[in-house]
Amino acid sequence: MSNLIPEGFRPLPVGDDFVNLIGPLWFKAEGDKLRVGLPLEPRHGNPMGWAHGGLLVTVADMVMGAGSGHATGIRWPHPTVSLSTEFVRGAKLGQWLEGTARIARRTVNFCFCSCDLVCGGEIVLVASGVFKVPDLDKIPEALRAKVMGKWGDS
Repeated sequence: MSNLIPEGFRPLPVGDDFVNLIGPLWFKAEGDKLRVGLPLEPRHGNPMGWAHGGLLVTVADMVMGAGSGHATGIRWPHPTVSLSTEFVRGAKLGQWLEGTARIARRTVNFCFCSCDLVCGGEIVLVASGVFKVPDLDKIPEALRAKVMGKWGDS
């Protein structure tokens, strides 16, 4: 499946055991945009032979969460406050799935985001969500300097 990963993408380092079960996720920073994707493998499928809907929702959640971190310059979890998704069509296994977060508004405490997941050139899921900007004083002091900056800066 590594032949599905587009040039320039690197593994997205997340300390989330659940996300690591489906990944690794891959990312490519392009200025203010963060592209996040995943090659769809047989283990990602549902009984009908398409990518499982729960996988698509998880990827959309990570696209917007990591995109929020890219926007804030804090590579630390931005917890999901709300998440809404709509399935547009099936995502075929054996293809590359990708999304980019759009930040509609950022406040001191929240990022308001949306994204489209695209597979095989078609939108398969649309999503929107609100993500909590982490309090810097709650990030362990020994890690603060390491997690500051946009994805791709490290």
